[in-house]
Amino acid sequence: MLLDQVKRNPGINLQQLVQLTQQYEDLQPRDFEGVVAPEIMEQLKEAGRDPNEVQLWNDIQNAPHQTPEQVQQAQRLVAEYLQRYAAAPKQAEALQLQQSLQQQMQQAMIEQQRQQEELRRQQEEQRRIQAEQAEWEAVDKCNYSALRNYKMKHPQTPFADNIDDYMWNNTKAVVTMANLQRYLADWPAGRHAAEAQKAINSFGQWEEVKRSKDLFLVDDYKDNNPDSPFINEANALYYELRDEELKKMKENPSEYTRDDVERFINAGIFTQYELEDEGLVTQESWEKLQLDRELFPNIQDYQVENPNIQAPADCTDIYLFGTPGTGKTCLLMGLTAANGQGYSLNMRVEGGRYAAALQEYVNAGITPGRTFGKFVTVINGTINEQKKRDIVSHRINLVEMSGEEFALRISDNAEVSLANMGTGATNLLKNNNRKVFFIIVDSTKDRIKVEYIEPVKDAQGNIVDERIRKRYISQLDILNKFVGLFELPENAEIMKRVDAIHFIVTKADMLGPINERGEKARDLLLNKYPGPVSQIRDYCRRTKRVNYSTEYRPRVFTFSLGKFYLGDVFTFSSQETLDIIDTIRTVTCGQKEGGWWSSLMDKLG
Repeated sequence: MLLDQVKRNPGINLQQLVQLTQQYEDLQPRDFEGVVAPEIMEQLKEAGRDPNEVQLWNDIQNAPHQTPEQVQQAQRLVAEYLQRYAAAPKQAEALQLQQSLQQQMQQAMIEQQRQQEELRRQQEEQRRIQAEQAEWEAVDKCNYSALRNYKMKHPQTPFADNIDDYMWNNTKAVVTMANLQRYLADWPAGRHAAEAQKAINSFGQWEEVKRSKDLFLVDDYKDNNPDSPFINEANALYYELRDEELKKMKENPSEYTRDDVERFINAGIFTQYELEDEGLVTQESWEKLQLDRELFPNIQDYQVENPNIQAPADCTDIYLFGTPGTGKTCLLMGLTAANGQGYSLNMRVEGGRYAAALQEYVNAGITPGRTFGKFVTVINGTINEQKKRDIVSHRINLVEMSGEEFALRISDNAEVSLANMGTGATNLLKNNNRKVFFIIVDSTKDRIKVEYIEPVKDAQGNIVDERIRKRYISQLDILNKFVGLFELPENAEIMKRVDAIHFIVTKADMLGPINERGEKARDLLLNKYPGPVSQIRDYCRRTKRVNYSTEYRPRVFTFSLGKFYLGDVFTFSSQETLDIIDTIRTVTCGQKEGGWWSSLMDKLG
């Protein structure tokens, strides 16, 4: 009846309806469903809700749903709401929410499982990375095979670029064709593949330079190929060869000509100051090195081929036999430099011009360099000897034999006669002068380089040009064959006029201090050339004439122009030259010249 009254009163307001529900305990807001307007009905439901229900519903609405735990808590709130407020206006919404939360719980569980699996995967990946990092740190970066094995074990390693670089560095450390090809097989598209291919293409060029062991070629390669994969090897070989060259310079500075020194300086291999620090040049020798050699005589202009050359008669001919480069010309230079110290050379005859030219070089402290050709030179001179009140003069002819012909003819067994030793030798050796043989031995070499001129002929046999040829000849072989000539019948007449045969060991500055050279020279001859020495001694004993004054033993003299520096430069010392002059004086006959006492006695009658 009450609801009918409300229905018949459409103007009833919300406040009046709320008062009715409060006045009648069994009257609920839902009882007005369909009785009042829908909008009034909604307001009535809200106005009549239990504050606790409203609070619980609000808690449900504000509950988070991100994690499974949060969703589970929201489900508990909804279940409580459905149980406590079965007639609440939000009952239908609560049921829908309950279903939605169930689905969310399933999704949250799935997501939680996915996240846990992702976390495990990340942890495993982190452990793998750490293990790989530790293994990488333990790899020997200088071992190509170890790097290669690591790469194969970890194909997806983040250190791939590092491995590539290290494997290339190992390849460059010892560059061979096999190593280069190995690198390209491992890294066909690697960071250094183009460089490796370039190295393979240039491998032949470097191998040729390396095999040459030529310091200048290695220096040029190093300068012209700074990016070469062989640059480390080139640098190492350069300094190795440079040290070897420096050692050779110290062992025998006289072997290095001015052109050699200029070439080293111009190439930047050595500087003047480096050579000074090594004691190979001095400020004085450097100044001599700068002398204009064009201002000095051309020695070869005085080494004339003259088949009719003659030696002044009534002299003792002093023969200097030796292969090229053994120091015959230097010995003559020493003899010209000491001219006037107890002897004099005749500078007016033909050989005197040659002696005068040599003297210019000695005075300047430079050598004329290596010469070659077919010639025999005769320099006339006089050695004076004071005997009591008289002066005894020993007239001599210094004879320099052609080293090329001496060495090549003996080495090839082309001639067995001493008279055919070289151009003009026949006239000299067959003359009536007494003779002394000095055999020149180089103290620094076992094999001597012989340069000689060879004519170039056309198809018809006509000489159209000439060229310089080189041969290396053993000093022992030459001495053995030369000494063997003494007793041949063809040479008997010549050997009858030989009074002495001695040795001169040249380049004696390489034998140490001057007071030790004699013993070292004897040891050198006895150790390296015992056969020729013994053969000469036996020959002299059998003649009962040659080397009579020395009990038939060949004497050994040492000779050096003095202290040598690089570039054919030296500081002259006459001591060893004068020792040789003294020996010549003792083995030659002299003519007494009247001194002041003899002149006085002649006047007194």
